[in-house]
Amino acid sequence: MDFLAKSDGETIIQHTLNLKKQFEKLRKYYPNSLKKEEAELLLLACLYHDLGKMNKKFQDKVSKNRHIMEDHEIPHALLSVCLLPIDRLSESFSKDELIALSYAIAYHHERNFENLENYYPQEVELLEEQALKFNFKGLDIKPVIPPEIRKRYFKLGYRPNTSKTWYPLYVKIKGLLNRIDYAASGHYEVEEPAGPFLKESLNNNLMVNWKEHDPNAKWNAVQKWMEKNSVENVVVVAQTGIGKTEASLKWIGEDKGFYTLPLKAAINGIFQRIKRDIVPKNADYRSHVGILHSDMTKVLFADQEYQDKLRLEDFDTYINETKKWSLPLTITTLDQIFNMVYRYRGYEYKLATLSYSKVVIDEIQMYSADLLAYLIVGLSMIQEAGGKFAIVTATLSPFILDLFKENKLQFKSPEKPFLDDTLAHRHSLKICHGELNKISILDSFNNNKVLVICNTVNQAIKIYDDLLQENKALTGKLHLIHSRFIKRDRAKIEAEILNFGKTNNVESGIWIGTQVVEASLDIDFDVLYTELSELNSLFQRMGRCYRKRNFNGKYNIFVFDGGTRMPSGIKKENGFANNSIYDYTMFKLSKNALANLDGPISEEEKLNLIDNCYNTETLKESNYLAQVKKSIDYIRASENDGHTLQDTISRFRDIDSFEMIPENVYKDNIALFKELANLKYDRDQYSRIRMRRLDLFNQIDDLTVQVPGYIIFNLSKEHRDISEVQLSKFKSIKILPNSFEYDEKKGLNLKLIDLKKDESSNFF
Repeated sequence: MDFLAKSDGETIIQHTLNLKKQFEKLRKYYPNSLKKEEAELLLLACLYHDLGKMNKKFQDKVSKNRHIMEDHEIPHALLSVCLLPIDRLSESFSKDELIALSYAIAYHHERNFENLENYYPQEVELLEEQALKFNFKGLDIKPVIPPEIRKRYFKLGYRPNTSKTWYPLYVKIKGLLNRIDYAASGHYEVEEPAGPFLKESLNNNLMVNWKEHDPNAKWNAVQKWMEKNSVENVVVVAQTGIGKTEASLKWIGEDKGFYTLPLKAAINGIFQRIKRDIVPKNADYRSHVGILHSDMTKVLFADQEYQDKLRLEDFDTYINETKKWSLPLTITTLDQIFNMVYRYRGYEYKLATLSYSKVVIDEIQMYSADLLAYLIVGLSMIQEAGGKFAIVTATLSPFILDLFKENKLQFKSPEKPFLDDTLAHRHSLKICHGELNKISILDSFNNNKVLVICNTVNQAIKIYDDLLQENKALTGKLHLIHSRFIKRDRAKIEAEILNFGKTNNVESGIWIGTQVVEASLDIDFDVLYTELSELNSLFQRMGRCYRKRNFNGKYNIFVFDGGTRMPSGIKKENGFANNSIYDYTMFKLSKNALANLDGPISEEEKLNLIDNCYNTETLKESNYLAQVKKSIDYIRASENDGHTLQDTISRFRDIDSFEMIPENVYKDNIALFKELANLKYDRDQYSRIRMRRLDLFNQIDDLTVQVPGYIIFNLSKEHRDISEVQLSKFKSIKILPNSFEYDEKKGLNLKLIDLKKDESSNFF
């Protein structure tokens, strides 16, 4: 008798054999991912995980293509546990190993197991009749009759937790079972082989390209050091522009790797660099490297070469393999990996994969207190599971290393930071004891490239307006970049500043921005004007000026410390809790350290300033450090709370904003919404229509901008006219009322427009 596993006609035996094939690929491509006993248990999980589907209720449901649970139907995973030949297995495996196996099978789907106690024993008895008809030989396993439920190995209603000695084994079996099951069901590969591809590409493609421009090109000290220490956890400080990305890729080598960065623009840039400079021209990058963040499909749709070759099946496969971590190298954001710290239901596949992977953390100084806490807890989990991590950064505060040690992170560091002696004097500082102002900026603009960085969007817009008001001739030479542009305009602006900031570009102009230009953007300006934030942020900003050249003039960096006031984004009381963008203690320490500086500053002097300012003792009153420790304690205390994925996403991202479309932008692009609404299902045109829907979704998403929640919550009733447009059965988008202005040059103005009111409305 053929027992069905899927409504499309796939049988339990066919599906299980597909899992076995994926299991064999995992073992072949990553032989060190599992110990011998772990591999045997995982194979058993693959073979037995869906046998419970042979029950009559499930077979009746699936044969009629119904998806709603039948009355008193027991989830098939619970019945599969009862088909494990515990007596035979106990001859080869310990009690703890069998407990881990049982729970991995029982919980391989996250289901509601409430109110099942009265029906569970009865359904197990009924399963005997079905088991007598099942072709166990088709799976090369011995027949088994469901025994009486043994609470020694599995107890209904109990959820595994970190207090159990078998919990790490349970996580590995369940996590890899999930990945194998997803791949078999989705008809994609659970793993693509890593092998020597990355290592060979670095040597045979990238280095060859370098030698074409410089015959003496060779791997530098940081790249050699990281390759030599590729079996270690490492923490490396290396100067901006010295080749940290290539060093990190050499550290990953022939292993599975994840490369994290804080900003999507930086992720997109490294993804394009790897495709362009490292992957050989005759190789398909889609088998080797993926980009994983919320706008990943836009990056792929924007690639004309990819569009020309695009087929729906290939697109779906690549997206699935990227999202399910099948590719050897994934460039991604922190939240895609480290939301696992809350151990939400279904997180296990992430930690199980990371147990045989390497994770690179670039630009660690960019993260907020909460994100740094998630990072530290996550690295602890990776280390305990057997994975490796590398921290590569241009600056590193000593208190972070102390936090690493407090949390028992083990790592190796070089004797000293890697600095480029040929670029030792790129910057000369002028500390200005006052507020950033238009006159000072105009004094430096002389047909050159001037970068202005403010701590807040409002301050950036103010400086922009002040400069235009002072000198109308700047129109066309003055540009803004910040986080309050719709995604379409933001992408266009980022492309413009990247082109403008090329060293060989002779254009002149003034760019005004915020911290969105601090990290990983390869731009080179002649002069920097900036509000003081704190030292790590300041030195990142300085890295956008004279990026790869030495400076011989008087000053090229002007830092405004606020004088008797404070720069924008700094609040004295309560630090972050009082909407301060930068911690007040760190700002104050920075201001004092910089007060008497005047003139050239070397890379070594920058690092010494950070070492002296930001240690655990100097930051004992810091709200930032207190918040990191508080968050670490909270995460560890709540690790067995059974969070849902949605709860975790909200906690991890600290969501207090809405994605909205300004009303004037919505009206200007109404045709996109109408076309989407009119696209109807057509079986003969399915591929074309689906690709067009994806394209329209991307174009509509490009019209959105992040709006802080407090802005919406504080609107008076007369302005809170927020409409919503339904894009699909499951997705809608909010429209920001026309009482806010949006301009493609300046972005979103979060100050209400003065609307004309009927005088009589104010009569009382």
